Amino acid sequence: MLPRFGRRDYLTDGPIRALVSPNKKLVESYFATLDKSKLGPLLADDVEWVEWVDGVPALGAITRGKAAVIGNYGDDELRVDLARLTEEGNVVVAEGTAHVTKKDGRAFHVRFCDIFEMEHGKIQRKSSFGALIKDPA
Repeated sequence: MLPRFGRRDYLTDGPIRALVSPNKKLVESYFATLDKSKLGPLLADDVEWVEWVDGVPALGAITRGKAAVIGNYGDDELRVDLARLTEEGNVVVAEGTAHVTKKDGRAFHVRFCDIFEMEHGKIQRKSSFGALIKDPA
């Protein structure tokens, strides 16, 4: 079973937890934040989010600026199962599954790979690649 953010057993402190880098902790905080109003302190003022999914333009769907990125989340209910975090320098790659429930009750699931670039302890750029799971079993 993959760890689910928001569960205390995954986000607890301990000897292994102490080995997690500040950049990985920042990405974990990003995914654990269910209240989008708390995302602001994690993001650079000029943050950029590029989404790569079916139907987007060749350059991706680009959202720029902290307020626009936060607003891009909308009002849907979101839960993330994070499978893996990998880090190299100032880049953290997150793989997982997003579970979205729309206000009208419709739900869908997306397998994702997000690439976070950090600067000065904040998320400067996020590139998101996603694939809709057509038959979640």
